[in-house]
Amino acid sequence: MKVGCLTIVEGAEAGKRILLKNLSVFEAGKAQGNHIFLKDDSVAFNHFRIYSSDREFIVYDLGSKRGTLVNGKPVEKVELGSGDVLQVGDVKLLFEVADDGAITGRLASSAPDSEEADSQARQGGIITKTACSSPALIVIDGDDHGKRLTLSGKREFHIGRSPKTDLRLTDNKVSRRHCQIAEDGSHHIIVDLESANGTIVNGDRIKKVSLKEGDFIRLGFTMLKYDRV
Repeated sequence: MKVGCLTIVEGAEAGKRILLKNLSVFEAGKAQGNHIFLKDDSVAFNHFRIYSSDREFIVYDLGSKRGTLVNGKPVEKVELGSGDVLQVGDVKLLFEVADDGAITGRLASSAPDSEEADSQARQGGIITKTACSSPALIVIDGDDHGKRLTLSGKREFHIGRSPKTDLRLTDNKVSRRHCQIAEDGSHHIIVDLESANGTIVNGDRIKKVSLKEGDFIRLGFTMLKYDRV
């Protein structure tokens, strides 16, 4: 079995290897909750996406301001070959394909780097929990950083650009009625409302899924965290 690997060759994390396996879609950027978490201010919150299928790896730029370059040329979509060099902001990554087990590195994952105990705190993601705390959505990345919606008082909440939503976002990539959060017993379910750019939970595009504490939700260029406050 062949797997993909990205090695950071230029940037603050030079030498770090990220294995692209077990999933078909990998989201990349400086926002936590991305499978490929790049800690560099020159990288967009949600910069590029890689699709893996039948040994093919295709990279898509996500409309980032500085673009995604492959071998020095800006691309919107291109198939990657072993030895290609991606540049996102000031970070350069070497893409390679190898036999599974022949190369080591960190698995691409939507979980924050385990060695960084305070990484979520720097993104506004650590919330002190108490026995009487309530579930909430907190905007941790994007133009509406700091906004929050406490999920109490009714069974359904709507999120989008419309002023009639419970959590109004100014991100132009967000639909007017983008998604819905509904209470289901002791937990909440998020439902995409056929939004133009989709609802991404922990890096995966969803139609409907149950939320758990610590989940990351991306709507357009906005990143939210489901937690308790």
